Amino acid sequence: MKKDSAQRKTGFARLMELAGQKRRKLIVACSLSVLSSAARMVPFFTIYSVISILIMSRFDLSAISRAQIGVPAGITLASALVYGICAYISSALAHTAAYDVIYELRIRLMDKLAKLPSGYFTATTQGSIKKIMSDDTEQIEVFIAHHLCDIAAAVATPVFTLLYLFCMDWRLALVVLLPILISFLLLGICLARPDKAALQTEMHDAQEAMQGTIVEYIHGMAVIKIFNRSLSAFRRYEGDITRFVNAVKKTAKANAWPMAAYYAFFGAQLLFLLPAGVLLLLRAEDYAGFLPVVFLFFLVGSGLKEPIENMMQMVIVSGKIIEGVSRMDGILLAEEISEGTGAAPQEYSVSFEDVSFSYVDGVKAVDHVSFTMRQGSVTGLVGPSGGGKSTLARLLLRFYETGEGCIRIGGVDIRDIPQEQLTHIVSYVFQENFLFHDTVENNIRMGDRSATMEQVREAAENAGIHDVIMRLPRGYQM
Repeated sequence: MKKDSAQRKTGFARLMELAGQKRRKLIVACSLSVLSSAARMVPFFTIYSVISILIMSRFDLSAISRAQIGVPAGITLASALVYGICAYISSALAHTAAYDVIYELRIRLMDKLAKLPSGYFTATTQGSIKKIMSDDTEQIEVFIAHHLCDIAAAVATPVFTLLYLFCMDWRLALVVLLPILISFLLLGICLARPDKAALQTEMHDAQEAMQGTIVEYIHGMAVIKIFNRSLSAFRRYEGDITRFVNAVKKTAKANAWPMAAYYAFFGAQLLFLLPAGVLLLLRAEDYAGFLPVVFLFFLVGSGLKEPIENMMQMVIVSGKIIEGVSRMDGILLAEEISEGTGAAPQEYSVSFEDVSFSYVDGVKAVDHVSFTMRQGSVTGLVGPSGGGKSTLARLLLRFYETGEGCIRIGGVDIRDIPQEQLTHIVSYVFQENFLFHDTVENNIRMGDRSATMEQVREAAENAGIHDVIMRLPRGYQM
């Protein structure tokens, strides 16, 4: 077997690695988003400039020149234009990069799935694969197209604003910063929980199990009703939903008090600014000159909540994205089944030579088994449930690779036989059935797309199901 060549990076670094050559486009998009966020803040400072002019002139409009009002107005219009252009180009670049990344990622996932041993699919639910291929990739697309640039802007806006506020008055800037630091401390307590990763994993596992059960429940509804197993099947369905709900409640309960305190302090800038601003204003030597500064802090300082809150929301979203990326790596970094060298057996005796295999490390499902099935003979494997009979059959088809020993067909190691040729040599009837969402005819033709209708009927007759199919409302087109 061989492993995917991707380096085992994790988190955001792994996401950027998956973005590949689109990283440059994303860097440009984020840079333009930062520039647009800076342009968005300009009107606040031009308003401050106008207020200063009005206060210094004691609101005597005749003492104010057109240039004193026209320049701030022109700067405001220019900043609005810069904001619109940068935001548009940033969004366009991020969206095109996101679509390209998701397209390439889904192609990689599909290509990888085609190279995995069939045992991977028996051990993994359809709902789990569906969640990775659809939901997790969709979340990454949304993250790249929207949240990535939002994070850049959400980080840049408070940084630019705080730097400017510190230049205006460091005392009031510290007052603005105080509730933010307290809320960050509370958020850090929440994020630093030792069981945070375990809670996220538990919730994702519960969601995957629930989706897998839903898919299996719907697909197997006909069989469930025929054998009157509705109650037991529903209990499993209900149990997985309950498990997911409990996992969500457990995560919410663990974060309830720190997050409540975080939000209480996070929006409290005015509560701190108002007494501090009034106190400093009363002690100011230049009352008229300091009053616009206080207005600026009331206007801008209280507005810091939105960009920082957006940044915190993006951090939470990033955690979900990182968890989704790690699950994709469960596919992308999984061991592939090696392709045979092209050796073809000349006869079809099957021999197991000292074969051992474990589903779980340390627990052998098959332990040093050796026997031979001669060509033209009929061999039956008899043993208790869980004795390894189905495992031996799956090993013959390379659903899994043997841990020790080898299996030969006509003296040729099955690992040297191309997978497509091996599936033509060995036929396998599964204990579990699966029908594609298609006609009966196309389900039978799945093994040979070139088969004629006569060959499809012949296969059905040989399997003893032709009469059953003909009793269906639309026969083979059902």
